[in-house]
Amino acid sequence: MGLPESMTYKNDRYPYIILTPIGNMNKQIRSIGHKFERGLLSRINEVIAEQVKCRDLPLDRLQRYLSVEGNTVLPVSFIKDDTLNPYLIRPELFLWTELSREGGLPFDKRFLYDTDITLLSSEKLEQHLIQVLNDHLFVAEIAEYSRSYWLDKIASSFDKHPLVQLTQSKRDVVEAVEQMNQSALLSQLKYPEDVARWRDRVTIVMRPFRTFPKQWFTGRMEMCRHEKQLQFYSIERTVGCRCDCCDYTVYYHLDSDQVSLQEEYHVERAHKRIETIERQFNEIALQNKGLTRQIQELINMKGKLRPVQHTLDAALSVARQIERYQGDAAVADAYPLLEMHHNLSSSALPQRGSESLLLWLSRVELSDVSLLKRLFAWRNHIDDQVNAKAVALLHQLQVQLDEAEYTEEDIIITIKEHELNYSDVQQVLDLVHYYGTEHPAHTLVQVLAGKSTNKLRRLKLHETRWFGLLDEWPPKHIQRLFNQLEKQGWLMKQRKGYSISDFAEEVM
Repeated sequence: MGLPESMTYKNDRYPYIILTPIGNMNKQIRSIGHKFERGLLSRINEVIAEQVKCRDLPLDRLQRYLSVEGNTVLPVSFIKDDTLNPYLIRPELFLWTELSREGGLPFDKRFLYDTDITLLSSEKLEQHLIQVLNDHLFVAEIAEYSRSYWLDKIASSFDKHPLVQLTQSKRDVVEAVEQMNQSALLSQLKYPEDVARWRDRVTIVMRPFRTFPKQWFTGRMEMCRHEKQLQFYSIERTVGCRCDCCDYTVYYHLDSDQVSLQEEYHVERAHKRIETIERQFNEIALQNKGLTRQIQELINMKGKLRPVQHTLDAALSVARQIERYQGDAAVADAYPLLEMHHNLSSSALPQRGSESLLLWLSRVELSDVSLLKRLFAWRNHIDDQVNAKAVALLHQLQVQLDEAEYTEEDIIITIKEHELNYSDVQQVLDLVHYYGTEHPAHTLVQVLAGKSTNKLRRLKLHETRWFGLLDEWPPKHIQRLFNQLEKQGWLMKQRKGYSISDFAEEVM
């Protein structure tokens, strides 16, 4: 941290300035003999001397930060050819950084002020130097502690911010409002004009809570887990803490040990509004007891099916296999018990554990709101015989699967009077399994057609058992065969060639 001693040059004419070369290949300052440079350095030195005289500045802290001694308080850099760098160095260049002792300081625009001091009047130069001096003093104060120390301070102060504490204490309600505002259940509530008014109010009520990125609430005193950028504002004695990933910044004020947010809100008003929006939804929900009873009945049904869940899972898996064999047949939907199990398993139906209907209903997620209309039809299928019914259903589906499975001679695909039975499909799938992703489709077509090209002979594909399998087919029909196998779900198109699908793996 600070200026390496090998890069510092003192001149008795300018006791408050430390000279340093800047630029990777600029290792030394040979001369400052130019009249213009000497005059400008004198003006800079005078301004600093006046500030030291008029203000009680903690020069020792700044000198510790820069690793310099004597009266020196400000670095001024020279570029090659003994020319003064017209842009002063920002103090952040030295912050928590060990600079290389080889060559000059890095010429990085991020660490240079954008004001050209060679173009300033005496008054403007003085104003600029005062700002630069204040920046150096402030960053030197920051440098007394580590980066992790300041991040911990900022995180702790962020955690204590009134709006953050309100958001933490009301997190369940805040999340419930957001989830309920997007829930399909809203369409099932009576009195849609009341629901519309509630949603309009949500936009206003949630505005303070939506200012925070969700990642900033992953843990206590942590903010998000991304890398942070620290920015320093000497006039306000403030450190900005920014996350580029979250596009969010908070500002830590040293003197008050508090954080301010990008947008500040009236916290007491926000508190009252979030409580009001919860109460208003609960009042709407109380007018919809028929809906809440239906949801509770779905919860009870799901509970009664839980002892036979594994049996019904197996039955559903068999039904899906039958559907693959039979194309578009909706086998699972033909059995109410299986349809019920599938829909209830795909729905989030938590038991009501809170007096707040908002908190409960916000966690209800139906696979389809039409489930509510199927309740009447489903009731007759839940009784004391549900276990026996599930076992019988599984057996029935297994018999149906045995009947649906292909035999070796079953015709799977027909293209222009050319038929391909299940046995030959397996052979084609075997070819794709071994070579499908190594070679493009036209090469596989040539193998099946038995075209003994130079390429096939070089790759020794003419020696495989698939060579000439479809030699009676025109090559263009074999290409259509691959397209048809992909369309029917046997193959998957890859960047180069094909691979066999999960369905083909199951069937084979």
